[in-house]
Amino acid sequence: MAILCRKCGHKGTRAEFRFLGHADSAGGNSYRHCPKCKAAILCDEVEIIDDNSEKEVWGAGPLRGRVFTRKRKET
Repeated sequence: MAILCRKCGHKGTRAEFRFLGHADSAGGNSYRHCPKCKAAILCDEVEIIDDNSEKEVWGAGPLRGRVFTRKRKET
């Protein structure tokens, strides 16, 4: 989902708007930096849903459940 700058109207992804910090100690609000006009934008991170979130579930890939070990060195 895109973030819209209220000052200049620039619309971009969350990756384009640099994370500045949390707006409060507990909660989903944060400040992001507009790449075009350099303004601080207040964003509600909880409401932002990535486009890939429902397509790919973290940890559900083909390597799930496999154990990886390295070979021991012979001394």
